[in-house]
Amino acid sequence: MLVNNQIPKQNYANTVNAKKQNFKGLADGLTTVLSGMEAQPMLKVSFVDTVATNVPRTVVDLKTGIPAAIETARREFSGLIVNCLIPSFFVLGVAKLINKPIMHNFKNVDMSKSWADENTIQKLSSIYKSDEVGKDTHKFVRKTIESLEGFDTDKFHSFVEDGRVDKKNIDKAVDILTNTITNTNATKKETKTAIGEAYKLLIGETKSAETIRFVGDKKAFSSNLSDLLRDQVELGRKFLNKNVSDNIDDFAKSAKKMINTKSLIGLGIIMPLAMSMQYINRAITRHKYKQKGAPIYKDFGKGKNTQKEMTTAEKSTFFMEKCAAAGAMIGLATLSMMKKPSLKMLQFKGMFPTLDQCRWIATGTFASRMFAAEDKNELRESTVRDLASFSGLYFLGDYAEKAAATLIEKKKPDVHIINKLVADDKTKALPKRFWNWVKNYKLKSFDEITDVTSKNMRSVSQLAGLAFSIVSLGIILPRYNRSVTEKKVKREKEMEAAKQQALKLQNEKMPNAFKGFDLNASITKNTTPETTK
Repeated sequence: MLVNNQIPKQNYANTVNAKKQNFKGLADGLTTVLSGMEAQPMLKVSFVDTVATNVPRTVVDLKTGIPAAIETARREFSGLIVNCLIPSFFVLGVAKLINKPIMHNFKNVDMSKSWADENTIQKLSSIYKSDEVGKDTHKFVRKTIESLEGFDTDKFHSFVEDGRVDKKNIDKAVDILTNTITNTNATKKETKTAIGEAYKLLIGETKSAETIRFVGDKKAFSSNLSDLLRDQVELGRKFLNKNVSDNIDDFAKSAKKMINTKSLIGLGIIMPLAMSMQYINRAITRHKYKQKGAPIYKDFGKGKNTQKEMTTAEKSTFFMEKCAAAGAMIGLATLSMMKKPSLKMLQFKGMFPTLDQCRWIATGTFASRMFAAEDKNELRESTVRDLASFSGLYFLGDYAEKAAATLIEKKKPDVHIINKLVADDKTKALPKRFWNWVKNYKLKSFDEITDVTSKNMRSVSQLAGLAFSIVSLGIILPRYNRSVTEKKVKREKEMEAAKQQALKLQNEKMPNAFKGFDLNASITKNTTPETTK
């Protein structure tokens, strides 16, 4: 029997424990999904872009009309495909064509499938030819791993000297990688599995995977641990070729030329394609609805002309406004990189573009949308939408995720999910401390976090960034843009109606002989400069 509606203490405790277990199970499941997406870049990019922008914007534009929603869906999803998913396939195709001309001094050496960047090629070839290694594969692998330092929380740690990896695990990893290099008949799946095993042996105790460097270097290396092991195996197999090992410097020179050439040609193909997508998108809309103009108006597709003809002066002014908008887009992209543009920034390192490459491709895509605008309302919508989209996708979303992680660490001192590349100096002014937080605080990957609680908190911070993107880019931004356009259209219609009403009243007061004429227009048309003077 319940007294004063109170649950017995034992049952209440069981209820609370059950809720905690359910929450824990949900959190663990969420962490598994998010960590899986982190391991598959294509899946993560596609999911975030689809959930945060593509679908919400399509739904919001559906209120304007089906033409608007269809064009929005084409625009957003084509941007995802062209900007993020297919560039590397073009690079692979280019690499196949240029491999023989560039690597002509090294017959039977196929570099078309190599994703090692210039820094990796230089570093690994230098280790391989060093006197200490003496072109011995086993020594090459060991020297590479033992030369590594990984960043964890607040400083770099040696993989071996700090005792962060058991010597037995290092030996196992070295043996696995050596056997994988020498077993040139191994399948792609077998090679990938072996590299994954070595990676787990090294990451399990170092807690360092994303930010690494070689002993003696001041700056972080250009690749993470996973990519370095992949490239070590791939290049290690090339070093087995006697022609390569005997001419290692010439090989490195040709390989670096290969990576730069295929990257530049690949981007040279993908950039024009990305910049033409909105023009293609608009052409499809015109063909389907037999109407010019942007489908951002409720009257579009209903047999009413929504595009007003511009005078020569208006067209000139409009073009200058497009140039200003595109200039703002380029300026924002340049600032977001927080470093000087360089050729190394454009090098492909895997089957998906790097963040910097995505920035450049997206800049071309967004700027072309501004130039494809057909009236001032569409230009304003495109400028606001794409400047905000670029900011949200390439740094503001990360800031929201990092802000959530920072707050979590303050509330839970035992949780460590941020690497602080440069420690916070509380004696410095707030703007400098904020800039240090922006530039030098980096979220740990799921692989770098060992305890379950911290992994779950890492999931919470990632969800915070995703929620920020959905609300700001997918809901608030498109609704704001379209509401401004609709208010402008409504105001223009009211002004036109008022003008017509004024003309009607004017005609009613005129003698019958002048009714139906716009007297002011007639006087203006027939008045010469002399009579005006």
